[in-house]
Amino acid sequence: MKNFFLIINLIVLVNLIISCTASQKSSEGERIYVFDEQKNQEKIDVKKDGEFPNINETYYVVQIGAFTTKERAEIFAENSRKKIEKEVIITYSENNNLYLVQITPFFRSRLKAELVRDELKVMDEFKDVWIVTVNK
Repeated sequence: MKNFFLIINLIVLVNLIISCTASQKSSEGERIYVFDEQKNQEKIDVKKDGEFPNINETYYVVQIGAFTTKERAEIFAENSRKKIEKEVIITYSENNNLYLVQITPFFRSRLKAELVRDELKVMDEFKDVWIVTVNK
């Protein structure tokens, strides 16, 4: 199980490095860096505490932000819930010490995840949304 989280965090870290070129300003003026009807069998349920599901196949996570503090992640998640009709969760990445704000449920199909990503990208708050691929 530790290897699984290590792989997830490594993927997130690589994507963070690649995706950290765009940002937005909060109402306080500080920079916030933001990162990329369905059939039930195409979705993967996720626990409310943000744990990744325990399945043995590849799935896709739409991530909308990554933050160094839980408070900033919670504020961003709450503001996001008001603007989009998606369930938003926060997970913590121990390897890179970031709180990740993600859309749930996760997807079995990359195409479905891309559709959600593209739907969000048209909004300024989510222009840097990206997809995390979880390989088992």
